[in-house]
Amino acid sequence: MTCGICKAETEQKLVTYTEDVNNSVIVIRNVPATVCTECGNIWYTGTVAARLEEIVDHIIMAKVTDVAVVNYAEKAA
Repeated sequence: MTCGICKAETEQKLVTYTEDVNNSVIVIRNVPATVCTECGNIWYTGTVAARLEEIVDHIIMAKVTDVAVVNYAEKAA
């Protein structure tokens, strides 16, 4: 696959997804993604994006006040 932005090659990698929500920082490690080897742009499949949203929503509902760090593989199972 080639990057839709710079047309360079992409590769499958595990990345760290970070979101700042309601004065809390959510860090999800080891997320499968397609990453451009040149510009670093990241794409998630629809399934991964939906699961990221579920994980974030769950953490928000748990009322984490500062920082939450989770492993994608453990939460996706």
